[in-house]
Amino acid sequence: MSAAPVANSEIARLFNEAAILLELSNENVFRVRAYQKAAMIIESLTVNAAELDSEKLTDIPGIGKGVAAHIGEITKNGTFRDLEVLRSKFPPGLMEILKVQGIGAKRARHLYEELGVDSLDKLKALALKGKIRALEGFGAKVEENILAGVQSLKAASPARMLYWPARRLALSLLERLRALGAEKAAYAGSLRRGRETVGDLDLLCAGRPDGTLTAGFSKLPEAAKILSVGPTKAAIILASGIQCDLRVVPPEVYGAALNYFTGSKEHNIVLRELALKKGLTLNEYGLFRLEDKERKRPVAARTEEEIYSALGLEYIAPELREGRGEVELALTGRLPKLVELKDIKGDAHTHTDISDGKDSMSGMLEAARSLGYEWVFLGDHSKSLGVVHGINFKEYLSSRADLLEAAKNFPGLKAGRSIEMEIDKTGRLEFSDGEIKEVDLVVASVHSSMRLGEEEMTARVLSAMANPYMDALAHPSGRQLNKREPYKLNYAAVFKAARHCGTALEINGQPERQDLTDVTARMAKEAGLKLLLSSDAHSAAQLSYMEQAVIVARRAGLTKDDVLNCLSFEDFCRWIRERRARAFKKF
Repeated sequence: MSAAPVANSEIARLFNEAAILLELSNENVFRVRAYQKAAMIIESLTVNAAELDSEKLTDIPGIGKGVAAHIGEITKNGTFRDLEVLRSKFPPGLMEILKVQGIGAKRARHLYEELGVDSLDKLKALALKGKIRALEGFGAKVEENILAGVQSLKAASPARMLYWPARRLALSLLERLRALGAEKAAYAGSLRRGRETVGDLDLLCAGRPDGTLTAGFSKLPEAAKILSVGPTKAAIILASGIQCDLRVVPPEVYGAALNYFTGSKEHNIVLRELALKKGLTLNEYGLFRLEDKERKRPVAARTEEEIYSALGLEYIAPELREGRGEVELALTGRLPKLVELKDIKGDAHTHTDISDGKDSMSGMLEAARSLGYEWVFLGDHSKSLGVVHGINFKEYLSSRADLLEAAKNFPGLKAGRSIEMEIDKTGRLEFSDGEIKEVDLVVASVHSSMRLGEEEMTARVLSAMANPYMDALAHPSGRQLNKREPYKLNYAAVFKAARHCGTALEINGQPERQDLTDVTARMAKEAGLKLLLSSDAHSAAQLSYMEQAVIVARRAGLTKDDVLNCLSFEDFCRWIRERRARAFKKF
């Protein structure tokens, strides 16, 4: 069996490293930008760049012959010559130094050339001796901040925080800031963009820049360590080990600041370049005309909507601000109308206390009704996954009758009985054809033998999808963030088969799954597939994880038309019947 191709994320990482090393070398900014742009393009591709030949690579906007050649080298050798030349110029420790807050390429190079700083340990030792403050452009305060940055970096946990607990923590902190007098408060950065994990928290407040908010922020009980406190900025290490930064701005520039601190670096670069073409300049304080040298009369600053409108753009939702072509779409009015939580009419993948859930059917129905759902399918595992007390066909029928009886107590809420059926190593589903056709909704997944090679795992999933009664493939990679790597799967082959069979692909809202990812969900959409969002709730409270699935769907650019959960109960059941009828004719 041939080795798996180099992942797009790895190619992008190497290009980003080259960009950083070019900055350290004080190379032309356009060369730096070219590598950064290439990394962004490769990371957002829905096909594997390593599997494309040079001609197909150069057909991709933004990929030239040089980048295509580098990708060819990476595919063959795991690296490329120009990167190795750059690496030879500097010690590996400089890349670690660049992770310290407040140290960019220019300062890292200066520290290396003047003091021989080539590791975090040497940086810390020199800072403790007061040697750094003597360097031109540094000073005592910079030295103090660098020392704090080194210490926090060494103390930080290597695992990034999942989106869901990070957002919950951020919302709690924002409530405290409002209580301290903030007129407006929001989280920004990668959390507001809905990234699956975050490395730190960025909070923004509109209020008086007199130090009241930052001082109160630094004294919150969640603050395990104070890194810095000023009138408009503060940084702390939370008890969880994650860093949290606060910015305070006047209300009249709040929108500009929120836009600046939300957008990815790539998104912000494109916005600034567009502004320049229009004779404007954009920063965290507003959008200004270039002739306004003192930046006193902003064209727009109070709201994000004003900023985008003044640039001639549709409003771009935070989840799309990754520099993946969203600005170009907004210029021509082609942004998708993203699915929203309010569009979701029901949940199809859940668990009760019959298998591995915590709550009864009635408890789950009550929670679904409280969320305003029109319908819900309550499910459980099949018997073969013995560790979770799964059910056989007879137990399925009995529990479905119990569900329909319980649902009578919840008028206005329609209920169906689903099952999460294990796909065994050979690709077989547990129930016989005569049994499985009686199941209201079949959501199939892999929980065992997850170390199979790509060919064998893909064949396993394809075999299961050939069963006309398999309605959806759940958490298609089996990954658990910060815990377990995804199993190997040929997504192109799976999506092609799903299109043929009419099988839906799931976006799982469990915080550690979020699977499909935003990139693979976009691939599924482009393949013409329907997506099924789910909470995979194992308790009534976890039904709220549907919001996590919606965030992933929005990052993927999905609309209501792409998402089965936006159908009425009758239309969803009709989709199941018609899908099975079409699939049955094909097999």
